[in-house]
Amino acid sequence: MKITSRLALNQLIRNRRRTAGTVIAIALSTALITAVMCFAASGIDMLKNALGEDFNEYGGVYKAMVFVPAFILTILIGSMSVSVISNIFQASAADRIKELGILKCVGGTSKQIKKTVISEGLWLSLAGIPTGLIIGAALGYAGVKIAGGYIDDIVEITRSIVMRRFDLDLVFSVKIYSFVLASAFSLMTVLLSALRPAKQMSRITAVECVSFGNTQKEKAGKISGNKFRKKLWGIEGELGARNISRNKKAFKPAIRALSMGICLLLSTFGLASQLRDIEKYMRSDKDLLMVDYTSLRNEGYNKETGRREDIILHPIDAERYNAINDKLNEFGDFKVYGIGGNKDSYFVKADSAEFTPGAKDAPGMLNEMGEMEFDMVSLTDELYRSICKAAGVREGGNILINTYTFNENGEKKEITPFSGTTGELTLVTPDGKESSLEINGFLDREDIDEWYFDYLNRAAVMVIVPGAEARSFQWLCEPGEKENEFTEYARSVMDEYYPILSDDSYADQGFSVRISRENTMVKAVNVMLVLCEVLLYGFVIMLSLIGFAGFISTITANIRARSKEFAVLKSVGMTGRSLRKMLYSESMYCTLEAALKGTVTGTLIPWLINLSIRNAFPVKFHMPLYMAILSIGIVFAVVLMITFIEVRKMKGQSLIETIRMDAVR
Repeated sequence: MKITSRLALNQLIRNRRRTAGTVIAIALSTALITAVMCFAASGIDMLKNALGEDFNEYGGVYKAMVFVPAFILTILIGSMSVSVISNIFQASAADRIKELGILKCVGGTSKQIKKTVISEGLWLSLAGIPTGLIIGAALGYAGVKIAGGYIDDIVEITRSIVMRRFDLDLVFSVKIYSFVLASAFSLMTVLLSALRPAKQMSRITAVECVSFGNTQKEKAGKISGNKFRKKLWGIEGELGARNISRNKKAFKPAIRALSMGICLLLSTFGLASQLRDIEKYMRSDKDLLMVDYTSLRNEGYNKETGRREDIILHPIDAERYNAINDKLNEFGDFKVYGIGGNKDSYFVKADSAEFTPGAKDAPGMLNEMGEMEFDMVSLTDELYRSICKAAGVREGGNILINTYTFNENGEKKEITPFSGTTGELTLVTPDGKESSLEINGFLDREDIDEWYFDYLNRAAVMVIVPGAEARSFQWLCEPGEKENEFTEYARSVMDEYYPILSDDSYADQGFSVRISRENTMVKAVNVMLVLCEVLLYGFVIMLSLIGFAGFISTITANIRARSKEFAVLKSVGMTGRSLRKMLYSESMYCTLEAALKGTVTGTLIPWLINLSIRNAFPVKFHMPLYMAILSIGIVFAVVLMITFIEVRKMKGQSLIETIRMDAVR
């Protein structure tokens, strides 16, 4: 064994506590990377089983959906691990700088010093990486089992609404390349972490090492007289603040580790609260059974006018949706109503409508062409007649739904867009042809039942046109205890009008048919959001543990390296109580600085993410205050506990022996 490797091994054996902390940090880093690799391998196998070995024609897209997030997570884990583990190596090297200086005095070269520090990293990797692989495999298995349960729920929900076989099963998959890649990446992380302190130590001269015992240059100056600090901690607090200011590099790793932990926790709480808000927004108070037909469409833009031009492949006409409605009503015991729409065939010229004040400027009211999106609403005959009565309109007339709901910067708003005097609207087709649509009545928000309105509020301008053709149509009912029987009956009715010719060519037929509860798809999305939240919490907790491991190692090394300084302070009259007070004040100052930095960053990250979320959902940014206070409180408690443990170890030390020692034991 080379002398550098032997010296590194002896150093690790002598400093078992610090060695254990570093091994834990390396093991946690390796475990997270391994778990991510196992997730990726399991996800790929799930897609292969569901779609075939070649993933069909969208293989590249599906692989990117798995590997891109895995790559991003791995880089994030590696970046934090390098920062934390590098801090540990730096603290370790600074702790024994005199020893390295003596080695240089007896002939050791800078290259040998550098190799010694890097050898420590290799020895630590031998213990940390295999341990991390085992822990990571266990974490991966547990994570896949948890995620698999949620995916099973999603599959069951999907099977209930898609009229064909649908299989998706996430099973834990162990691949050799997962462990090889995780090991290689973890080893690279450790070597990168050791490289910087190794270079720093190799550049320090023997005279500097032996003379000063550390790499920090002390600055002369008076103790600042902060009145609040002095009142809170006394002169001991002033000494602690002076020491932090003088030895910023020694405290910097601990502050960085704490701020990263607080940042991660607050970012997670902020994102989780937004996911819960999205879930609440999508959740419906009603649970109607829905039989749904939707035609596929060819999307595009008209080359001459630049307007969106979508071609409906298989629209449903009034004769057919009324016939299906009559068939469904033959089941008995409850009423079935039908609502459909066509948002793809027309736009409305803005100058043909009379707006209420400010309505024209509402978000989404006008498109890029200065026109309004138009939804030609179609209803089954019985429902249409009941709405005519509510609006006071003769049967056969066109009814404008005079309400508009929109999302304005994360806030849901509802307005009455039109004055009620509009007699007709000018409709424009994508190719620029114009026609007039007579308006015979208005239907305000309070004139229509709540559950009708939820289905009708889909565009800036919505007009109920009797007998209108539709791209999509939903038949709604409340079957109660007879839901299962009605579902089977409804399937037979839909099979009669829209038979499924083949499982594989279902979508190729040009339409889709679903039978489900009105909020079933919302439930599936909510399950996905909960799954994301669970995985997010698990991932961040593990990353925070890596940060705390780095903090513990850094702060303990810092206190031990100053044992000679503490002994000198005691020899000139400082009591043990005053010394403990000084150390506690230092810990509090570090934690306060970390809390400030971590809170600012941890709040800023979810706020920035919310800027894009609020464009799609009426979800405003807010940070759960109690969780933020709890996170910072936990960090303060951990810091005080670590300081308390280290202070207790100082009791009983001999002042004379400590002062005489040239190295910290």
